[in-house]
Amino acid sequence: MSIVELPIPSGCTVSRRLGGFTLIETIVFLLVVGIGVAGLLSAMSTAIRFSADPLPQKQALALAESLMEEITSAGFTFCQPQDPNFLSATNTAQCTPALIESVGPDTFSGVTEARPFDNVNDYVDAFGTPKNIAATDLSSGIAAPAGYQASVTISELGIAGISATESLLVNVTVTGPNNTRISLDGFRTRHAPRVSP
Repeated sequence: MSIVELPIPSGCTVSRRLGGFTLIETIVFLLVVGIGVAGLLSAMSTAIRFSADPLPQKQALALAESLMEEITSAGFTFCQPQDPNFLSATNTAQCTPALIESVGPDTFSGVTEARPFDNVNDYVDAFGTPKNIAATDLSSGIAAPAGYQASVTISELGIAGISATESLLVNVTVTGPNNTRISLDGFRTRHAPRVSP
């Protein structure tokens, strides 16, 4: 098999330089590629700039969840654990008057108890009123990351046929940097009134 060169029609000239790019083509190519790279870098810088935003939300959520767990794990009893009637009381009338469980932190011998409290209602000073709580690790006293504040509101609220005195709505709100705000709600019923945590 042989390659045959076709004759060139009359009146046509063919340049032997048929390969490569012209200067104009090269400039247009570089311009298009440059615009594409600039757009890609712009999109990536936006994504990278805001990639750390979820961190404050995750930290606020972790603080709110741990505080909610601490509060709802506390007892919800009729009497103080020091009351001799603690294990038998079925209502507050059966408690020693000075040892009836009341709203707010308890004080014994001039010392106010500290977290973790023995009862759910010790976390607030009054039902329906928010109270700021220090967000710390109770086991080692490690403070929360800077810029976070937690508040707790506990309200008496009946639910599913349970009276308001036997059911509490617990709201934990944590605020943090970048206008982060996490709010959790949970219910605590008096399902085991004679059990201390």
